[in-house]
Formats: sequence, C-alpha cells, structure tokens
Amino acid sequence: MTKLPERLGTLLLVKQLGSGRHCQIWEVLEDSSQKRLAIKVVPPLMARDRQQRRLLSHESRVGRSTNHPNVIRIDRLDEAEGIPHLVMELFPHPTLKKRIFDSHETVLAVAPRIAIEAATAIHHLHERGWVHRDIKPDNLLVTAEGAVKLIDLAIADRIPGLVGRLICPGIRVQGTPSYMSPEQIRGKRVDGRADIYSLGCMIFELLCGRPPFCGSSTNELLNNHLSQSIPVVDAVNRSVSRSMAVLVKQLLAKDPAQRPSSMKDVLCQLTAVRVFDKPFQKLE
Repeated sequence: MTKLPERLGTLLLVKQLGSGRHCQIWEVLEDSSQKRLAIKVVPPLMARDRQQRRLLSHESRVGRSTNHPNVIRIDRLDEAEGIPHLVMELFPHPTLKKRIFDSHETVLAVAPRIAIEAATAIHHLHERGWVHRDIKPDNLLVTAEGAVKLIDLAIADRIPGLVGRLICPGIRVQGTPSYMSPEQIRGKRVDGRADIYSLGCMIFELLCGRPPFCGSSTNELLNNHLSQSIPVVDAVNRSVSRSMAVLVKQLLAKDPAQRPSSMKDVLCQLTAVRVFDKPFQKLE
C-alpha cells in the first residue's frame, strides 16, 4: 500500500494540508465527536520505519507537556491500519513563509503581533524545559490578523543544565540551514539562546522579505551564519525603527553570550519597542 487509506480508525481523511520529507498533514473528521482535527501521519511505505516512529512518539511527548494558545495542541499518538499518526488540533491557516511569499505588505501590517506571539510560544516551550531547534517561518501557522501557532516539535530537545553545557557528546546537526544558530551548526549542545537566534532570523525575514543570510550552496550558507557580518534590518526596510533594528542585531549575535539571556527578556524588549517609525516604503 503506497497511498493512505480513506480512514484511519475513527478518523475520516478529508484533505491533505501539507507534507514534509517523511510525513503528511491531513484534515480529518472524527466519527464520535464530528470534530475536525488534523493528523501528522507517516506514509504507508515508511510506517514501519523505527526512526519515524520515534520522532512521532517524541513529538507527542513534547506536545503533551505544553499547554498554550500559541502552541499547537497535540491530543494523542495513535495507530490504525499499521500506520502511526499524531492527532492534533486543526488550525487551518497558512504558514508565515507562505504569507510572506503571497503578500509581504499584508504581513508587515501585523508583524508586531506575529513577532510577539512567536516569542510567547517559544518562551512557553522554554519554561517547560524544551528548546525547539527548528524555529522558522514554515513552523508558524498565522491568521490574517497575525495570530500564531507554533508547530513541528519533532526535534525539540531538553534544555541542558550546567553539566550538559560543559560536557556533552558529539551532537547530530539538525535544523534548517537558513535559521540555524552558529553553535547549532558547529554541532554543540544548544540551549534556549539557539531559538533566540533562529527567532532573529525569522523576524528579519518577516520585516525584510528574505532571511538574513543566503548562499549558493548549503555550505556557503552555513559559513555565512558563522562569519558574515550581521545585516542591518533598517537598511533593507527603511520603515523599521532604529531600536527594532538594534534588537534584531542582538538576537543574531554570533556568540550566544551576546544575545538576550532568555526569551522572557526578548519578550520584554519586543513589547516595549516600536517596530516601525515610518510609513512602509519599497524594500531595498
């Protein structure tokens, strides 16, 4: 069987909402409650893959440890027809990546709310002891008004204690190259400051329409995170205030010790700063 069946137990598959390298997201209808939900499901050909099963199980554990309106709610890990799947709330809105691509000017109008709600979601995750490790526009679902849901907790890791930061084995490098912190690229054990860096990359893209660093290859892109000067936000988008540009530069510091010490600190600054101080102008 290469295609998903029409039903998985009590869930009727309605329509596919998205897909990744090893999973699909579907809207489903639950028989008993008639509620519309979403599922994250491994395609049938990979249903027995141990690594994919471990990732779903891990994401379920992380998700069930959270409880916040800006973080997608995961109800349970289930299996039907030999196919494992996560059952979660349905939030039928595009990703921030798609909204930026479709209409950047529209997104700019609600950019302050998006930035604050994204930081709020990450702060909640950190409070529960997790670092997300893959903060990016693709992992935020956003309404037209700027309300946010953080998704995809598959590679979240426990925030290390002092011993874990000083003594750790080689770490498998995971994440998305356009948004990875320098310490993550180097394969170090990361804490919440890695998510702060990734949030900085995402806010830069939110304000400027593109990530802060680019490259003709993955290696060049990663090297630019490590060594290229931090781009100036208000040089690309002249509507952005100087104080907001300074904050983004702090978030993107190469050395984690030079970034804000916590997402709580980031939130305090985001809620206090004026994001724009001029009418929107054509981006450089």
